[in-house]
Amino acid sequence: MDLNRKGLFLFLNIILSISTAFACAPHSPRDVFIARVQSIPKQSSDTQNQFEFQHVRFVFQHFLTKLLTPKPTQWHSNFPAKTIKANDLVIGLAYSADSAAPNNYQISTMALLGCEKNIISINHLIAPFTAWDRQAKSCNKAPSSIKLLDGFLEYDQSYYLAKLHQKYPNCEALFSAFPKS
Repeated sequence: MDLNRKGLFLFLNIILSISTAFACAPHSPRDVFIARVQSIPKQSSDTQNQFEFQHVRFVFQHFLTKLLTPKPTQWHSNFPAKTIKANDLVIGLAYSADSAAPNNYQISTMALLGCEKNIISINHLIAPFTAWDRQAKSCNKAPSSIKLLDGFLEYDQSYYLAKLHQKYPNCEALFSAFPKS
């Protein structure tokens, strides 16, 4: 009987550890999108939003992934979007949260994307999100310590900004890829 209790205890610890690990699972660079906000339809809740975007691109996805992944048709968030308006250029993290509805995407966080003097910049996050803190080597939800592209395991925001500059070497290239309506 004692062996069964130890087995059960070990099993429960493993199961609980897995759920904790997945709750803190970092986003992937494949989750990074850039889009032009078309509209934010009014919802009954201040913290839940539905977004309509134009010119959506998952900027760090491989070509084959882009072909095989269903295109998002609905975008949802659980954070207030008071500072976002139509025609804003945003960068964010989103993923398909439900395999039964692969076209419905959940947005974890967003920030305004700017470009001035041919330098792409990412403003402060609209909402904090749980991300991997490379310095602390743990999960963190502190809005001031983690930037939008810092929560990945491999590289930090400066690396991914350099990759964006390779794709969009100047403001004209960025704005022509994501034109205003």
